[in-house]
Amino acid sequence: MSNQTRLFILVFFAFLPTVALYVHADRSMKAAQLADHETELLRLANQAGLEYRAILRDTESLLGALSEMAEFRTTPGPTCNRTLASIMRHMNHYTALQYIEPDGFVTCGSLAMDESLFVGDRYYHRATMANNRFTVGEFVIGRLTGKPIVGLAYPTSRADASGSGGVLAAYLDLDQLANGVYQMDVPQGTTLTVIDGNGTVMIRVPAGVSGVGTDTVGATVSAGFPTPSGEVIRGPYMMTGTDLDGVEKTFAVEPLEAAGRAASGHLLLARTQEQMLADTEAIGARRLQLLAVAAVFMFILAWMFGHYTLLRDRPTREA
Repeated sequence: MSNQTRLFILVFFAFLPTVALYVHADRSMKAAQLADHETELLRLANQAGLEYRAILRDTESLLGALSEMAEFRTTPGPTCNRTLASIMRHMNHYTALQYIEPDGFVTCGSLAMDESLFVGDRYYHRATMANNRFTVGEFVIGRLTGKPIVGLAYPTSRADASGSGGVLAAYLDLDQLANGVYQMDVPQGTTLTVIDGNGTVMIRVPAGVSGVGTDTVGATVSAGFPTPSGEVIRGPYMMTGTDLDGVEKTFAVEPLEAAGRAASGHLLLARTQEQMLADTEAIGARRLQLLAVAAVFMFILAWMFGHYTLLRDRPTREA
């Protein structure tokens, strides 16, 4: 074996620790990047949950204040529709405000109705009449608007104490909740899904990606989609599974209160590992290119050293 070959082998083994360090650093950086992105997803999911609960508190205060108005302490008169409609002009979180009689029929509301509307079968009306307190209803599709909503209801009382009053209801627009989440600088490519306790899709952003229609409002989630336990867990948590578009993703899950349970519905934010590692992959590719250039440069130097030094110092054979 020539001295030049030995020099190449020496350079090769001297370069191996550098490659090993690069591989270790790359793995560590990817793990740290994944952890950072998962923490960010959890933060956004938690922020959405805080926003949802703040709306519930504000709605209870709003309906409680309305219940003290003389207009809603008797059978509402002809001005009721106008009153609720004027209030709705300042409320972008709701699809409608309504006054509902004890028998479940809507007397008046912010939206015009062609005929009498019965909502006595809805959980928010039944529970409010039974318990005489503010109630968060189920995740349902509104009968007037066709939009995904959560009914929020507050009891009223008769001014003359002649009997039980009706119910004031506000309908939380889940589309507005989704819009609020996407105003929080959500990373590009993140999907948002809100499901009820039965796994029915109430909100999906972006919608219409799946060719089988599993990511549209009213559809049932597919088998591989994460199945939150429904147990009350403090703060959001992580799960993995197949999203409604058929792609494996990491999910941040935030329980949502509804129908008398603290985790009747769930909000899920999801991203793929490829999306979360995109920046790291780009940095890793640049570092790998630099490492390859350094390796080529070292082998060129080794060849030049061997060719011009070792060969020059070789004894000249006599003729």
